[in-house]
Amino acid sequence: MIPKTNKPLPFNWWFKVVLALIVFIPPYAQIPFFPENTTAVIASVMAHPLITSIGWVAPLAKWVLLAVVVVSLIMTNKSAAKVMLGYYIVVLIIVGLFQNMSFTTAYGFVWLIGNTVVQFIVVAYCLYDLINRKTVIKQFRSEGRLWIIPLMVFAFLMPYGVNDAGDVYPAFTISVLFNEAGVTYCMITPVLLGMLILFSDGVYPPTLSVISYVGLVFGILNIVT
Repeated sequence: MIPKTNKPLPFNWWFKVVLALIVFIPPYAQIPFFPENTTAVIASVMAHPLITSIGWVAPLAKWVLLAVVVVSLIMTNKSAAKVMLGYYIVVLIIVGLFQNMSFTTAYGFVWLIGNTVVQFIVVAYCLYDLINRKTVIKQFRSEGRLWIIPLMVFAFLMPYGVNDAGDVYPAFTISVLFNEAGVTYCMITPVLLGMLILFSDGVYPPTLSVISYVGLVFGILNIVT
């Protein structure tokens, strides 16, 4: 039985548990696989997601992300919230689908359904926020928050690569200017989340909670898998 509470849904512990469990929905694969091979299936998708199959998409998306940050910093008003949330909604719909799909050699077409579903829940919260104008950007808050900026820069640069086995390796070369950071959920979200934290006085708390918690879940999974 779901406990009754007056707290917004994202602040309830059971909702956080549900979000975390959704991520573990088994992937769909055209060629069946044993459950113990799930990690390998996921790695095969992350190594060659559909979203990177068109060469010009990644560099364009990366610089669109930078443009969103710059424009939002210049605006610092109600329009900034529309720019940030509107961008995140659109890009997360695209990334939620096509970063989690791939035509793999070993398993055929694979779709990481759990990833897509939980990212679309984030989209729903951001869309609700945007339509109802819950987030109102007031002013840049630098007190005690500037430590976030280097992390945002690191996420934007994404100075690493992923090989076919899903292993991560350093790649701090000129490619950081044109890589897949703009089409990678785990890089887009820290940049957007950093912006929201820098302006958090006007950010709708449930939206901030959902974005940050789902980002945390994926971050932990990236570390342990």
